[in-house]
Amino acid sequence: MSRVLLLDVADAEERRAALLENGAPSLFWVERDDERSLVGNVYLGRVVRVEPSIGAAFVDLGLDRPGFLPADDAAFREVRDEVAAAVPEGGADATAAPAEVDAIAPGDATSDVGAVGVADPRRIVDMLRTGDSIIVQVARDAVARKGPTLTTFISYAGRTIVVLPGLGRIAVSRKLDDPAVRSSIEERIGRLGLPPGLGVVARTACAEATDEEMADDAARLLAAHRCVETARASARAPALLHEEDDFITRAVRELSVRAPEGAAGPLRIVVNSADAEARAIALTARMSPGPEIVLHAEGPPLFHAFGVERELRALDEPRVALVGGATIVIHETEAMWTIDVNSGRLRTADSLEETALATDLLAAKEVARQIRLRDLSGLIVIDFIDCRDEANRQKVEAAVRAELAKDPAKMRVAPLSEFMVCEITRRRLRSGAARSGAHVCPSCGGRGRIRSARSAGLAAIRDVRALLADGAPRGVDVTAAPAVAAELDRRRPEIVLLEQRHSSRVHVHRSPQFDGDRFEVRRK
Repeated sequence: MSRVLLLDVADAEERRAALLENGAPSLFWVERDDERSLVGNVYLGRVVRVEPSIGAAFVDLGLDRPGFLPADDAAFREVRDEVAAAVPEGGADATAAPAEVDAIAPGDATSDVGAVGVADPRRIVDMLRTGDSIIVQVARDAVARKGPTLTTFISYAGRTIVVLPGLGRIAVSRKLDDPAVRSSIEERIGRLGLPPGLGVVARTACAEATDEEMADDAARLLAAHRCVETARASARAPALLHEEDDFITRAVRELSVRAPEGAAGPLRIVVNSADAEARAIALTARMSPGPEIVLHAEGPPLFHAFGVERELRALDEPRVALVGGATIVIHETEAMWTIDVNSGRLRTADSLEETALATDLLAAKEVARQIRLRDLSGLIVIDFIDCRDEANRQKVEAAVRAELAKDPAKMRVAPLSEFMVCEITRRRLRSGAARSGAHVCPSCGGRGRIRSARSAGLAAIRDVRALLADGAPRGVDVTAAPAVAAELDRRRPEIVLLEQRHSSRVHVHRSPQFDGDRFEVRRK
């Protein structure tokens, strides 16, 4: 299996990353200036409301919406007054993480033990009151009308290790199940010389990392922890104490982890900016094996050159075609995502049962990939085509679990029901490609989604670049919806530079017949 990480950072207002496996996108990240992820940021927040009825507190972070702190993500004290007494006046009322944790970082950074839960979530009132200051970290970004989800179990994630100030011991990712490997990694971490009582979790990348790379990670994460400890002493809530790494650092860290079995050769990282190339080289200098860094400076835009632009745009579409004519249809409701599997024109020569099995096995792989690409979260319900044979049902369930195991997000998969319905709960990694760069369409009243004019205009510019790079001596015509055309007018200086570079002309036509984010780019 070949693996290529594309980092598209040519446009300042939007950064994209795509992980390709055997030429097909497996994971997709996008970050815009107006939608920057806050996951990993540490804040000194102020409690504005405690709700025992839902076992949660709302915390002011200085943002436009308060954060949501569930009881299971809050570290409890038996005697609240002891906590208050232990904090100097004017300091932060920070809560310590429990001795054992489960989900501790994006990707595969999970410990080998389960979380310590809270017997009664309503006891959140025993620890927090309105006006209290508390150290929290953003676990999930805000989505729709919901504010960011918070946790008091602070962690600092690196590529090889995760530092948890409240863990107090060394743990190893469950994905590293070889006892000899686990023991070796524990010994290597013990030699890092970290302060006593500081918790460390080894990620799967430790299996191939050098001691120098692990030491670099440890030094950087320990420095971040010390900065937070220093800042909290003088900060007044609400205040940002620690900001997560930039987009390139996070993409390289999370998407260049240990290659799956069957991967051929080292990971290739392809970037379209000289600054990003230098940054990637610096970030991967001590990786073992080190990835190949390639600068894509000429020709079509990066995602066009690798043939993934069209496929990523299709993430806005509810219907996904499978080989042979079958389809899956993805819809979002208020409570869940629903995915329906249809055989369509797919037929086998044997029987209806064989057709159902063949369709379900095809769908299992594509459904898991679409869940990763779109970063679907919450409750996901998949309605497979019914198989009457119990052995076939087991084959479908095994295929679903095998494909979902490739997902770095934390999830739970229920057994396949007698009606061939699979229920999944999945934790969101980012804001989700299905929502990113889009707003509710005023024409349909929220039943569908279109891209913003800014995002559509940027997509049109990319198509123009691709046509000009391929040769368009007579020029390029862009026909666009009024809002998209206005965005292209705003980008006229950028278009002029393209015209001068390729000795061609780009004509933008405003069409009232085009709605929403629609545009067409053609050679003259």
